[in-house]
This record gives sequence, C-alpha cells and structure tokens, in this order.
Amino acid sequence: MTRRLEPTVLLAAISPITIALVAGAVALILLLSGSLIAAIVIGIAVYVLRVLVSRLIAAHIAALPRRIDPFALREPWRFFVRDAIRARTRFTDALTDTEPGPLRDRLLEIGESLDIGVEQAWEAAQRGQQLTDARRRIDGSQLQRQLDGLEAADPRRSGLEAQLATHGRLAEREERARSELESLDVRLDEAVARVTELGTRVGGVAELDEVAASIGFVVRELEALRLGLDDVEGAA
Repeated sequence: MTRRLEPTVLLAAISPITIALVAGAVALILLLSGSLIAAIVIGIAVYVLRVLVSRLIAAHIAALPRRIDPFALREPWRFFVRDAIRARTRFTDALTDTEPGPLRDRLLEIGESLDIGVEQAWEAAQRGQQLTDARRRIDGSQLQRQLDGLEAADPRRSGLEAQLATHGRLAEREERARSELESLDVRLDEAVARVTELGTRVGGVAELDEVAASIGFVVRELEALRLGLDDVEGAA
C-alpha cells in the first residue's frame, strides 16, 4: 500500500529553504573540491537529511497531547469541559498530597483513566457545539412563519417542512447530548470527590476499586456519547 507524504514533509521537500540548502551545499562542494560527482552526492544527502528532519519534527508534533481549550466553545459546552478539567485538577491535588505507596500507585492508575475521560468530554463537547451551530444555521421561527403564510396546497410547503423537521431533529439531538454530558460531568465530580476523601484515609486502597469502576463507567459513557455524535455533520 502506497503511503502518502504528510503535508509538512511534502512542503519541506519542495520549500525554497530546502532548495537553497541543497544549492548552497552543491556550490560549496564545487568550490572546495571541484568535483561535480561529490557535489551531487552531498546535495542529495542534504536534501534527504532535510526531509527526514522535517518528518521527525512532524511526528513529534503529532505525538504531543492535544490542547483542550474550553474557551474555544460556547456555553453550555464550555462549562462541561471546564468542569471536567476542574475535576481533574482536584484529583491531581489529592494525588500530590498522597504519600508514596500502594494508595498513590492506585491513584496514578485511576488518573490515567480520568485523563481519557477529560479528553472524551472535550471531544463530545466539540460535537455538541457543532450540533448547536448546525441548528442555528436553520431559522426555525422564520420557517414556521413562512409556512403559516402559505396555502395548504402550496408546493413550497414540502421544502419548508423538510427544513423545519431537520431543525427539530438537530434540536432534539443537541438537548439529548447536553443532558447526557451534564449527567456524566456530575458523576465524574462525585467520583473525584470520593477519591479526595479516600486519599485521607489509611488503608483506603481497597475502597478505591469502587471509585475506579465508577470513573471507568463514566469514561466509557463519554466515549459512547462522543461516538454517537461523530456523524453530526451528516445530520446537518
């Protein structure tokens, strides 16, 4: 199967900087040695090195964790992401205050699951914002007014009714997503509060299993919500 070059690598391969580097290397070798073959070999080596470095940089950037920015969203979606981040911050504070040992080790495991949960909440909230944007692009009130002004047999009614039905479906999905995300945020807050409480106890490791299961459930539900919203653009 043929692999396509990443855009960053492709741009590096044909960029003026790459061409200038290769040309400079060739000119320098010609000046120093007078050998055309050596100049061509060095030029190819510089070109390959430049592309490889660009590829490594692109891979490194792609491997970096995506930045979660709740302020890129509007309410209520912004609130849900901020709430998830605050829960993660409270968990981190509890972890910091916990002495090294089995309890801290278990908290570290739970923290990995919680990180996934925050990421899933961010993804789901972005899909929710897309639903809101799609719904707002359809002016339901105006469509209804237009329908009210048409005769029952007017052929334009079918098109307006179809648009109004789309608006209704989007609004229904938006409200369902908002309600589910709000509920899962609350459950995440409860689980983190429980972790904070258990972190102050001696021998609270066994009780953390229940909390870990609760957080795991929330994470799975957040993922299911996000997957259910992945076709939001098609719904628009």
